[in-house]
Amino acid sequence: MALVFPESQDPGRRAGQPYTLLLPEIGSDGKSVANSESQQKARVSPHEVVRLDDTHAVMLTETVKVDDQGKPENAHVSGAWLGAYFFERSSDGWRLSARNDAVGYHGFMNSLGDLRVEHMAVRRFALLIISGSCWQGECGEWLTIYEIKADTLSQLVAGIPLSANNDGADEACRKGLKSRKPKKAQTKACYEISGEPRFATNIDANAPGELHIAFKGVRTGSAKNLRALRVDTTVIYQYLGGVYVSTKGRNPVPSL
Repeated sequence: MALVFPESQDPGRRAGQPYTLLLPEIGSDGKSVANSESQQKARVSPHEVVRLDDTHAVMLTETVKVDDQGKPENAHVSGAWLGAYFFERSSDGWRLSARNDAVGYHGFMNSLGDLRVEHMAVRRFALLIISGSCWQGECGEWLTIYEIKADTLSQLVAGIPLSANNDGADEACRKGLKSRKPKKAQTKACYEISGEPRFATNIDANAPGELHIAFKGVRTGSAKNLRALRVDTTVIYQYLGGVYVSTKGRNPVPSL
């Protein structure tokens, strides 16, 4: 953080004091507006530093825009920016070689969600972002993946529905999904499904392995079909043309 934000080392600086970054505006569709970048105040929280090799590292951050009083917008749909700062090491030590204050905008309630770094190949790293929230008892999660490179983050896939449940929206759903013969009819189709992503190993240390998402859970066919059906399926994505493309299986997560 000291290499990216030297002002963070100021003895008089208050904890949590915002930084000034180059950030785009967010449109009504929740996406960044093209060519709208401007200097804006934001809180920056480091997530982790990924050592790609002996001479390259990347710091990943979560950035939340704040107002003149240093407070973030208090809105359900307000997410956070993913930031990436790239370092090279020489005989003189580590230096900042490139930066991107706003790689992508994800999440809800001023949070990116769950971030984790995994190997997509022996010598290649991927950042998985799982963002989720609930609306009137219906909850969902979505998966976005970036490849972490020495000078950039490259988006591999975006917005894969990863989980959904609506047992909070209908009390009968909570009981109905646990019984093949619920006593009370649901007012809507019920579901409780979640997926777990993982990268398959590849013989070639530099070639990305397949992305497997194993979905498990239970659902009903409809509000009239009360029978609880088990969900147990895997969707496979292959690395083609620099992105992951679904090649086998069907995502069982219903849209919210």
